[in-house]
Amino acid sequence: MKFLVVALICVNLMPAWIEAEKAAEKYSKKANTLPDSEVYQPDFRNIQRPYRMAKLNLVWSKAQHRLTEPKLKSLYTELKIHDKEEIAWKQLNSQHKDKEGLKEAELRKKLIGIMSTYGLLEYFDDTQDPEKYKPYKAFSGKVDNYMNKSLFKDKKLNKLWEKAETSGFTKEELDALKEEFEHHQEKIDIYYNLLEKLDHDDGKSGKVHENAVNEDEHDKFNEIGTAEEDSNDIMAQQKNEEKQNSYLHKSNQLREKHRDIKDNFDRLERIAAKGPDSQDFIEPKVQGLWKIAVHSNFTADELASLKVELLHYERRLLKLRHMHAEHALSMEKHKNAKHGDKADTHKMMEENIKKQTRKVEKLQEEVEKRILKHAEL
Repeated sequence: MKFLVVALICVNLMPAWIEAEKAAEKYSKKANTLPDSEVYQPDFRNIQRPYRMAKLNLVWSKAQHRLTEPKLKSLYTELKIHDKEEIAWKQLNSQHKDKEGLKEAELRKKLIGIMSTYGLLEYFDDTQDPEKYKPYKAFSGKVDNYMNKSLFKDKKLNKLWEKAETSGFTKEELDALKEEFEHHQEKIDIYYNLLEKLDHDDGKSGKVHENAVNEDEHDKFNEIGTAEEDSNDIMAQQKNEEKQNSYLHKSNQLREKHRDIKDNFDRLERIAAKGPDSQDFIEPKVQGLWKIAVHSNFTADELASLKVELLHYERRLLKLRHMHAEHALSMEKHKNAKHGDKADTHKMMEENIKKQTRKVEKLQEEVEKRILKHAEL
């Protein structure tokens, strides 16, 4: 009889176990992993002549036959930056602004560093011989026409999208991220429309650039305050209180839009940098350490190993930043609570922060020691 009761209980509970198991599987790694066929991966090995400088296309061509796909992705980005610097130098040189050849020597040293990092130094002499890199001239027309660089109107947004495309996100993740980028472009469009209306109302339609969203378009992000001061006397003389209030309201609205755009771009930048294949570092401290490492005498394998260490260190550092933020928010939220209500929670949070701080400091000490040791050699 006892056995029968137990059996009946088991039978009744079994559907609940099955449902629980199904629910657990729903959030498992396997259930949320896309098949390989759906993972978005640009084919770097088939990209032909992506740079404007022929000698860099020569380096790229050699690398395609030698390097692994992850290293090709990393090299692509580094050569992209170097390509822009070489083009800028050509313009500088044509204006006779590098008479002593200091900038040219600096670029030469940088290229040696890049090629050394990826084990391509044996081809450096070829990059200095115009006859050898002549066949590697860039395609005519737009650079990078194999990637949709004009997907967004905003230059900074396009540049960030290019990084996101090569950061190892799945097709599903990339589609979701694209929606966020499109939403950000809409915010920029609204901002510029509002700016044009404001300038039109104030008779300053020629000064739209003074409130440009991008730093490379203009150094000053927001000069509305100046416009208000310049026009105060005119508006006072006109005694048009309604127009003045409308102008001030739009000015404040514009400031809020601009702040929102900056904050949202920073958020998108951090999301793009979190891709599984992303080679970018978010934290300035880590960026600085990596810069020193690249210019030190590490071998290509040592540098690849160090990058893994730095990414691990950065994750710990970001986690610590998050813990500090959570603690501060919790303290602010419960500042009016009775003494002792949340004391244990805050004490536990502080203990966890101390533990994480010790781990971060230890990792930082180890990685700094390793980098500086090579930098001094």
